[in-house]
Amino acid sequence: MRKVITILVALCAIAYIFIALRLLIFRNTAQFSNLLENIGLPRHYSSYNLVPFRTIIGYFKALVDRSMTRGIPIQNIIGNLLAFMPLGFFLPFFSKKMSKLIIFAMTVSVSIITIELLQFILRVGSMDIDDFILNLLGALIGFAICTHKPVSNLLKMRSY
Repeated sequence: MRKVITILVALCAIAYIFIALRLLIFRNTAQFSNLLENIGLPRHYSSYNLVPFRTIIGYFKALVDRSMTRGIPIQNIIGNLLAFMPLGFFLPFFSKKMSKLIIFAMTVSVSIITIELLQFILRVGSMDIDDFILNLLGALIGFAICTHKPVSNLLKMRSY
């Protein structure tokens, strides 16, 4: 039974990785087909934000003053929170080391920074510190849920 659960979780993790890469790096077929063309070309760069909370505050202001359709800020904030939440389950499931908060947080941080840099370099999105903050917060929420005693007792069928 343990092996079956491990295989099912591994399949879910693989599906999650493909979906995440598709959404974060290969958003549309034009970007995918032009990917190699974009690498290293100095024509223009994607946008970036290195000021913490600028985008998040801007979204909340837009919600209040209705300068933006409600769906855009909500989708961005909720989407960024949910995007890395599954890692809070997958990483501790497959690695005992990832059950330690600091190792988990560092691993997820490096992953998010890598994706943000790829989005910037490949010009397929914006590199935003607020995305990093929301992604990391989402992963930590997923980690907290899955390592909470009652939930972790249900998940005793880990791969290690």
